Amino acid sequence: MHSELELENLRKKLVSMRNMEKLPSEAAVFEQLESTIKILKGESKKYRPLGKDKFPGGLLDFCGSKCDVIVVPDLHARPDFLMNLIDFRLNGSDVLKLLDEGSLMVVCVGDGVHTETHGRCHDRWLGAYEKWKEGQVESPEMAEEILEAFQTMFVVMELKKNFPSGFHFLKGNHENVLNRSGDGDYGFRKIAMEGQMVYDFLESHYSQATAYVISEFERSLPIVAIFDRFGISHGEPCRSFDRKDIIDFHRHPEVIIGFTWTDNGDAQDGSVLEQFHELNRKGDRDNCFWLGGHRPVAGKYLLRQDGVYIQIHNPREMNVAWIHSDGSFSLESDIFSVERKGDD
Repeated sequence: MHSELELENLRKKLVSMRNMEKLPSEAAVFEQLESTIKILKGESKKYRPLGKDKFPGGLLDFCGSKCDVIVVPDLHARPDFLMNLIDFRLNGSDVLKLLDEGSLMVVCVGDGVHTETHGRCHDRWLGAYEKWKEGQVESPEMAEEILEAFQTMFVVMELKKNFPSGFHFLKGNHENVLNRSGDGDYGFRKIAMEGQMVYDFLESHYSQATAYVISEFERSLPIVAIFDRFGISHGEPCRSFDRKDIIDFHRHPEVIIGFTWTDNGDAQDGSVLEQFHELNRKGDRDNCFWLGGHRPVAGKYLLRQDGVYIQIHNPREMNVAWIHSDGSFSLESDIFSVERKGDD
């Protein structure tokens, strides 16, 4: 645990990261990435089994854990989302304090970058795209986009470094800074040519090395978390995968695709129940559920697979899901917004 002073200093550091007014130096980016990669590659095999390469694999196994869990959907370069969360009060304490005490775990489903909301962010991408097509890679619009991505991901990494076993960030389909297609990834475009535009900016403003170190961070992320009663992944499991293949996910690109790219309606019937049973043979299959983001929902949640799969990513809100230490969970009362009044 941190001392009271250390925890307050950490809070101030997180605020300063969120409030960065200009792009960090390449040295600062490297320092933050490399220190976080060290933590990720040194995670305990008690909850993150080693793959055949002797590095922590794609599975977080928290079966038997008796703490509360907060599931955070897609962040998409929204640093205020995380900052609101750490100040949010549960059980009489704020989330940062509960993380420090070890009574709460936070699991983010990935997609930390690429703003996607309509309005300002949508228009910014279109403006940056027009300039990018004309050869202006480092437009003011792109600089603003990249700054918000770094604000978000610096906070993610700082939380991971300070709470290695309590704060987790899964890989989503947007964790593909090289914008490559292969090994479980696909190049990305949605509003504009986001994937290529981000890569081009980083290569121009920093160096090619920056993108490759970010890529190493992305490859160090887990992809699935399993608990006594529920599972978490970025997207809906498209089918059930063997436990050993999830652990060795970099050897099995179909696993990465199957947890990060599944479109609504593309999953095999019963995939969630089968996947839960594969990863937790002693779990209560009749009362289990699975949480994810990836595809947006209009309200607080959308149910799929007869209510077993729960999508909670509303890009216009800052909703999280709270599963209690005894495994209890209410769709109506335990999915809620952490957004403070007056926030954008």
